[in-house]
Amino acid sequence: MASIAVIGELNLDLIVVGAQRMPRPGEELIVDRMELTLGSSSAITACQLARLGNDVLFISKVGDDDFGRRALEFLREKGVSTESIIVEESLATGLTISATLGTERAMLTVMGCIKELRYEDIDFGLLRSRQHLHISSFYLQRSLRPDVARIFAEAKEMGLTTSLDTGWPHEGESIRDPDPVWPVLDIFLPNEEEAELLSERADLDGALDYFAERVPTVVVKLGPEGAIARKGDETVRREGFEVDVVDTTGAGDSFNAGFLHGYLAGMDLAECVDLGNACGALSTRAPGGTTSQATFEEAREFARTARRRGAA
Repeated sequence: MASIAVIGELNLDLIVVGAQRMPRPGEELIVDRMELTLGSSSAITACQLARLGNDVLFISKVGDDDFGRRALEFLREKGVSTESIIVEESLATGLTISATLGTERAMLTVMGCIKELRYEDIDFGLLRSRQHLHISSFYLQRSLRPDVARIFAEAKEMGLTTSLDTGWPHEGESIRDPDPVWPVLDIFLPNEEEAELLSERADLDGALDYFAERVPTVVVKLGPEGAIARKGDETVRREGFEVDVVDTTGAGDSFNAGFLHGYLAGMDLAECVDLGNACGALSTRAPGGTTSQATFEEAREFARTARRRGAA
């Protein structure tokens, strides 16, 4: 069991199930159901890490409102420590409405406290006993973003390894914003589109080459097709697994947790990618990012026995 800290945003997701398309202006569509679940990339990763058996501390900020209280309840139910989450009376908790449309998702987000976490809110004393620090949603965390490199540098001075999932830059945000982070980062976990955008390379191989020169381990998520990882001179590509998909919300975040669990447990690179693929696939079996997350035993058995996509 690893001791892990996750710093990130905290909000809820309202998951829309059964939408065939998005409504046109003035139109009402009837869907199968809607479910209120724990959202945010960081929190979903934290919950999957805890589900795999790790000791997880979550550092965040939430509003003193019904959504905030429910978000804290979700985390505690999943075994994630919430002692370092600040409850701020003057803020509202963020919410994302997410509709799965085939293999794609359409989302509307109100930021609320998502953008309000700051360097000054982090108790670094609580990191000293931790093994690893993960941060997600680099671009969404607008107040934390300028200090992420500083946070990672201080964590590494205390002996922690570090990992980052940037997410996608929004309008007016620079693809060069993460550049100060690369020298203090151990694992980078983008998806294919993010890797190509942030590297300014037109293909996956070029993006891998770019980040391999800057970060010791790069893992690029390829959605249902699996993932590819490069660590030093070793490159591993593993196919994804076939699964009956209900909702893809947070699948990449569960992948992150599976890969990190394997990495911190000393598994080889292929085993880490397989565990990530298994956790990502199994998380899609029910609405919401945390509803159907797998235990380590479930994910390991699934990775051993499940049919891979494209297999004859």
